[in-house]
Amino acid sequence: MGKVSIRDVASLAGVSIATVSQVLNGKGGRFSEKTKAKVLAARDEIGYVPNASARSLKRGANMLIGVVVPSLQIQFFGNIVQKMQEHLPENTSLSIMTADRGAADQAIETLVNSGAHGIIVVSQLTQPVAIAQSLKKRGIALVVLENHDELSDADAVYASDKIGGRLVAQHLISLGHKHVVLLGNQLYTDNLLYRTASFKETMLAAGAKVSEVTTRNLTKHAGRAAAMAVSITQATAAFALNDELAVGLISGLNAHGIRVPEDISVVGYDDTDYAEFFTPALTTVQQPVELVVKAAIKTVIERIKQPDMARQVTAFDTTLVIRSSTASLM
Repeated sequence: MGKVSIRDVASLAGVSIATVSQVLNGKGGRFSEKTKAKVLAARDEIGYVPNASARSLKRGANMLIGVVVPSLQIQFFGNIVQKMQEHLPENTSLSIMTADRGAADQAIETLVNSGAHGIIVVSQLTQPVAIAQSLKKRGIALVVLENHDELSDADAVYASDKIGGRLVAQHLISLGHKHVVLLGNQLYTDNLLYRTASFKETMLAAGAKVSEVTTRNLTKHAGRAAAMAVSITQATAAFALNDELAVGLISGLNAHGIRVPEDISVVGYDDTDYAEFFTPALTTVQQPVELVVKAAIKTVIERIKQPDMARQVTAFDTTLVIRSSTASLM
């Protein structure tokens, strides 16, 4: 069979080429859900890939890897992109899109339509199983840093959030904290769910109380805005789900005359660059970003070259970096 074309998709779906083009490019809002479903099903059934994305790479050809991250304003994700650029092999280039929850699925399609041979996803997908199955049928490699537990049609590389959450809880327990507050987001990604579940399970098993305060996003401004709500809980320690929240929280607490760690201990997550230099220096969970990035690039390239190889899952441990933002109650 020759190369599948958009005309073949239109014929199988029983719609026009223009309809297929608009649906596949995320511009099919005027079409019914039934029509859009027919187009997507036809695309997957015959394995249609846009002309710009070669289904097999010629030796020496440039390989394009698409990357989807939630934001470049949050330093952790900026670090991931920077490390990817540093460790990219020859004859390989990156196409980067920012897309948070709800937009990541379409960002993947945009990257595929632009010629990406493989995708690395750091954002939360809305329909991870459907996306993974669709890309597999079309011969597009997919490596996820989120959604990794049971996504059998995608390779996965991640740092263990379950270990990270447990390490934070064990540290606070060892310092004598019996009432802690969890500062998190209104919407949780899978990784954040693993992180919080492990933290709460460990704290509760030790007989501690866990209060929760939610924010609109995981930024410094959101952390600062949550300071009063955190103080009202009267908890002796706070676990913020990333360093951005933690730094903002400490700033907000200081504005209310609440000292860290004298009045309340604060722990962050990610060990971003400024964690060590903030005052007080931030106790936080370190994710091995460089190792994760190198493994993700290696895995997506291997998948592009060997589409039928067994699913690859690479997990790394996280570590707790203890600094001066936490203190003992004893």
